[in-house]
Amino acid sequence: MTTSKPKLRTGTHMSLEEFLALGETDERLELFDGVLYLMSTPAKDHQFLMRWIARHFDDHIDAFEHPPAEIHLDITTILSPELQRAVEPDLVVILSGRDDIGGVIHVEGVPDIVIEILSSDRSHDLVFKRRIYAEAGVPEYWIFDPQNDTVLPLELRDGEYAERPTLTAADTLTTPLLPGLSIPLADIFHHRRRPPRDE
Repeated sequence: MTTSKPKLRTGTHMSLEEFLALGETDERLELFDGVLYLMSTPAKDHQFLMRWIARHFDDHIDAFEHPPAEIHLDITTILSPELQRAVEPDLVVILSGRDDIGGVIHVEGVPDIVIEILSSDRSHDLVFKRRIYAEAGVPEYWIFDPQNDTVLPLELRDGEYAERPTLTAADTLTTPLLPGLSIPLADIFHHRRRPPRDE
């Protein structure tokens, strides 16, 4: 006789150990100060943008004999065991030389760049996660807004994020953390195969 797993709900209290013990689930989950948060399922447009952002990183990284960074999509990232915080960003970038945080299953430490693509709960990424990532010490946090086709690059300064100019599809996204990386945003926002945003 098999027993069904209890239904997971936003607001459920659990430890980081209990959270990680859940393993693979049908839900996208995060843990903030020991409280569970269930994220919405990403729409087709969200998934498309995530893949194409990653492709630009991969193309840049592949040009080096010794890759300057690694990139992960939808990976559980343990920002703070002490604060019981584990997130699942859309993309994380870890610069070379930081092998100590690249676990086999999880990222166990603070990435160098975190990228989120806004979905239905916009304030979760714009306000709440902005604070969480700043407190964790993530050097750069990029917020892609598929509704307005913009990118807000945030740079950590003195423990808080300073906003660099908001970018549009006419701009190119770069970062001092990866010299030579250049992402023409038109390649992403205006891609001919991009799904309709109202699906």
